[in-house]
Amino acid sequence: MDTSSTHWSETDTVAGASRVHDLLRPEVLQAFDRTFFEREGYWVWEGILTDVARKRWTESLQKLQQMNDEIVMDTDWAAIDFAGRGLQPPLPEQITPEFLATCCGGSEQMRFMPRGLFGYMREHGLFGPGPALVTRGYESQGVMPEHFSIGYDDFIRDVATAHPQMMELFTKLFGDRFILDHCNMLNRTPSSIGRRWHAHQYRQGQYEVEDPIGTGHALTTEYLQRQCIRTLCYPEGATIEEGGELGVIPGAHLYRIPYKWSTERPDDDAAMKAGWLKGKVHAFTGKPLEMVRFSLPPGSMVSFPHHMPHHVGHRKPGTPTRWGLLIAYRTPDPDASPAKWTNGIPVHWVERAAAEGRLSSAARRVLEADNPLD
Repeated sequence: MDTSSTHWSETDTVAGASRVHDLLRPEVLQAFDRTFFEREGYWVWEGILTDVARKRWTESLQKLQQMNDEIVMDTDWAAIDFAGRGLQPPLPEQITPEFLATCCGGSEQMRFMPRGLFGYMREHGLFGPGPALVTRGYESQGVMPEHFSIGYDDFIRDVATAHPQMMELFTKLFGDRFILDHCNMLNRTPSSIGRRWHAHQYRQGQYEVEDPIGTGHALTTEYLQRQCIRTLCYPEGATIEEGGELGVIPGAHLYRIPYKWSTERPDDDAAMKAGWLKGKVHAFTGKPLEMVRFSLPPGSMVSFPHHMPHHVGHRKPGTPTRWGLLIAYRTPDPDASPAKWTNGIPVHWVERAAAEGRLSSAARRVLEADNPLD
């Protein structure tokens, strides 16, 4: 399959000054091996960001983290009418300044947020009238910057939805058509506990052939065409020495098991080796599956499909924050109901952005629904 990109090369007047034109190193982009990716279930784009792009990417993630922290600390959570929105309010002891401070600095730390609030923000936005999210000199998008980075930063929006080189990268992974599933920050602070082993489902899981543990009956050498592929971007790298590194199990995606996507995820390496991994082999080689950890230099990315079990190591004390961005795209679902926009983004945001002329034609292509309404 020829995955060279031609329809992404248009001049994008919407990106403007936010665009870094020489974003990716062409030789790294062109080295992609489709056969390896489908067989092993991952691809490392080692050092793919140019020096200028890496600097800009880091600055954007640092700015977004600061914005997220400001909203956490400045918003009067006790004054928001959660009951009127059908939500439980946060616990009083979890919205004190002292507790909220522990929710800042990195990703997946906002433990004060009550169940359902994330989904409400995506569907409706946490807007007024009445108390809502408090920002410092920039417009609230009704969601947290951590969970919807493209809504708060023009550079991140460009690289995630429109930049020709990034669109060429995604074209190599998917072919000509792909739509945004989600994009969020994954910054890991010193002493961050990381994430235990898990995989993910495609869409809401309605097409899965195995449950979250699986029996192993679906092992195949055929690469699944209905895919959600995650691309993790590390502008300052992610090494084993400092922790916060990514681990995967090459070949495990061929079992088509969305491992513990909807359950608790307690499995460390020892538990995986003693449990889920026992008896599992690579579909192509017949050899036992093994865990692999990456030590990635600055400016690297890793892409892997949704069935790939993965884990994030503990970030070691005294190390700097590991800056990270997740960009997840998926193949369109031919059986999805017709709609205007993908459900991977807040519709209230994309409708405003489109009305205000803030979406390029390239961005519109990846934000439209699986089966777009005429």
